[in-house]
Amino acid sequence: MYYVMQTLISTKHQVVIPKEARKKLGLKPGQKMEVEVTNHTLILSKAKKRWEWPDDYYKRLKNPWEGVDVEKYLEDERNSWG
Repeated sequence: MYYVMQTLISTKHQVVIPKEARKKLGLKPGQKMEVEVTNHTLILSKAKKRWEWPDDYYKRLKNPWEGVDVEKYLEDERNSWG
């Protein structure tokens, strides 16, 4: 659904996100937001989780072969080559 709401810019250039919009998007205080500016339009959206190098990558790749029969995996790969 599409909503159009108005808000004001404070003297400190802060914008209050209307309550209905905050509830609809599940926004919380301190949450990071992304700001996109195109032509005469400003788009404010929930920030996507950005991976931090290298910590998040090492956590994700902690043990990629856990629970995998590596020999069978390699055999299946080799057989798939035709």
